[in-house]
Amino acid sequence: MKKPVLFLFILMLSTLIFASGNSDKDAVTVTIWHSNSGTAEKAFNTLVDEFNSTHDDIVIDAIYQGRANDVLTSVNAATLAGSGLPDIAQLDATAGLDMMYNENLVTVEEMGIDTSLIIESAYAAYSSSIGHLGVPFNASSLLFYYNADLFEEAGVEVPKTLDEFAEIAPVVKEKTGVYAFAGVPTTYELVTFLGSQNGGEYITNNRNGHDGVSNKVLFDENGSFKNFLEKWKALYDTGAVNNLTSSVSSAFYQGQTASMLASSSSLTTVLENTEGLFNVGVAFVPMTDDGATGGVNIGGGFLASFTNSEEVKEVLEFFISKEAQETWASSTGYMPINKESVDSEYWTTFISENPLYNVALRQALQSSDNVIGLWIPSAYQVYYSFQSTIASVLNGEITIDQAVNNMASMINANLDEYRRQHV
Repeated sequence: MKKPVLFLFILMLSTLIFASGNSDKDAVTVTIWHSNSGTAEKAFNTLVDEFNSTHDDIVIDAIYQGRANDVLTSVNAATLAGSGLPDIAQLDATAGLDMMYNENLVTVEEMGIDTSLIIESAYAAYSSSIGHLGVPFNASSLLFYYNADLFEEAGVEVPKTLDEFAEIAPVVKEKTGVYAFAGVPTTYELVTFLGSQNGGEYITNNRNGHDGVSNKVLFDENGSFKNFLEKWKALYDTGAVNNLTSSVSSAFYQGQTASMLASSSSLTTVLENTEGLFNVGVAFVPMTDDGATGGVNIGGGFLASFTNSEEVKEVLEFFISKEAQETWASSTGYMPINKESVDSEYWTTFISENPLYNVALRQALQSSDNVIGLWIPSAYQVYYSFQSTIASVLNGEITIDQAVNNMASMINANLDEYRRQHV
């Protein structure tokens, strides 16, 4: 009597396995190349698992490719080879120029995605002459992180401008014995420091390259870089700034500096690394001067698609949905880009309990759409050249005027070379 029961059990098990195999076989796989690591990777995997567990016909295959620049390198290599592109790639603003001329890119307009619930400034960050290059996903902005205990010990308030910072910096160092600030700005910080001036300035023409390849620098003509350098050198000359170009976060965690500039995406990591050591404060970025009212640009990254299908569209719509953005933002420090997330009971409750997570969003919502990322060739070379040039000014190796001319000449030469080859 036991054999028929055993046979029946094996038959049922075989049927289940066969049915499961059919389900997997019939499901469409959507491949995503991403750059999330650490806290962000955990949050991203949570979203991927959630999607896969609630969809029988689509499976997301998420593949880590390294840092954002590594993802771009892989995408460009696959484009050149003519095969191997993912369905979706998570890219950052430095990919803008390449994607604008990538014939495999499917714009948001071509995909037919409803973007009415995306925060306007976040969506505008990826606008271009061919349409929107992708949907914002991991949206962030520059923030001012400070050691609230040290600021209280020094009896100072968070500065709103670099002039105010120059006033309080020596007080912080004298009263606490540590540097008031550590770091040397790169392109990332300068998009804010230069872009926010006069209500919104562009670093290069053609809307920082969003409306086609720029053909000239503007910061030498409008004086924004010189103005910033004068203010920054005055801050440095107080003797309270440490010119660190690496390990800035570590210095902050160890109490060796009282403040730093970093992305809002670092918030969860910062809080984890300082827990039990000191209280962290988060504030708007101190602007170059009182006339710099443009605010900050929305950075981070976007999801670009290279396959125009209903399955890819559904995956993209999931990642920008209210629920996905709530989970993502509350886990990482990135800003929610869905308007319904911002107004939801979930988010309201979360930020009432974790107010630091709302600072970046408040700052971004008060910023001009003119303050946008810089899309230029040799972006990473320019990134470090800005940093080394600023350091040379601070060390007295070159003058401010020489710094402006050197950077303008370098970027203009890169633009000319790129236009000769591609435009």
